[in-house]
Amino acid sequence: MSLRIIPASSASTTVSSVAQRKGAPSISSVPDAMRNGGPGSVAADVNNRHPLQDRLSKWEETQMALKMEGLRRLYGAAEPIRRGMEVMMCADYKPAQLGGPSNLHKDILENRDCSIQWEDIYTGTDNVFDLPEFHSELETKCRMNW
Repeated sequence: MSLRIIPASSASTTVSSVAQRKGAPSISSVPDAMRNGGPGSVAADVNNRHPLQDRLSKWEETQMALKMEGLRRLYGAAEPIRRGMEVMMCADYKPAQLGGPSNLHKDILENRDCSIQWEDIYTGTDNVFDLPEFHSELETKCRMNW
């Protein structure tokens, strides 16, 4: 594992007008454009994204990988596995009464509890009366609603 602080650049440096695409299943030499997402243009490949956008999209993944690698080197393999399991358990259940998609417990485990995102303020659940009751939602999740 690497101790990379900044994500690697994954932007393509060359653009080819003849892309390597999979062929049709029956004839290997004929490219099947409809199965591969439609015909692509060179302009879309060149003007699609800025190289910095690729790095910014992978920023949090790289920081988490660096943190887990440091924990693995310091405490052994059990610590990153335990933290990964905690994040998965917290991400599994998101009650609607507590904000739905925004999960405070997961934010604390990922060290994002001090930052405010757009989704934290505008959750899309303005009408609280339409939300299910917390206990009935928990009973449904735990299969306790008889």
